[in-house]
Amino acid sequence: MAYTTPKTFTAGSVLTASEMNTYVSDNTAALAARAYFVPLTTPLTSTSWDGDARSTTGKTLIDLSSVFSVPAGVKAVLVMVSIRDSASSSNDTWFLLSPNDIATQGLSLTGHATNDRWQRQAFVVPCDANGDVYYQINASGTNTMDCYLEIWGYWL
Repeated sequence: MAYTTPKTFTAGSVLTASEMNTYVSDNTAALAARAYFVPLTTPLTSTSWDGDARSTTGKTLIDLSSVFSVPAGVKAVLVMVSIRDSASSSNDTWFLLSPNDIATQGLSLTGHATNDRWQRQAFVVPCDANGDVYYQINASGTNTMDCYLEIWGYWL
């Protein structure tokens, strides 16, 4: 249902039941259907994403409701990503988040030019239809990339 701009009423105008339904009931429903942001004063965290060492990984689903306790079906999340890789200065290292499982497609954070130096970035990541996201990692070796994820808000 689309939002309808209310007409300008003048003195003596009569508000009909049809207009009341359109301008109040229908418009209220249309506005309620829009996504809205829920900011968090304390981030949602997970022991699965609290600095664990990771290796190169193809696109993998993160079920945000079970891993971070984000409500199911969210439209997008505000995520703080922190990564460091022990050999990032001589390798193309990166971490990526996206709403789909298409390889190398999404929002990415490149490893720092100095080895073992933290690189941080906040992203607004669209979610899939279930309210989940996918991640992909290109690390310099086995268990060389440390990763933190914090959810600072979401869109319902």
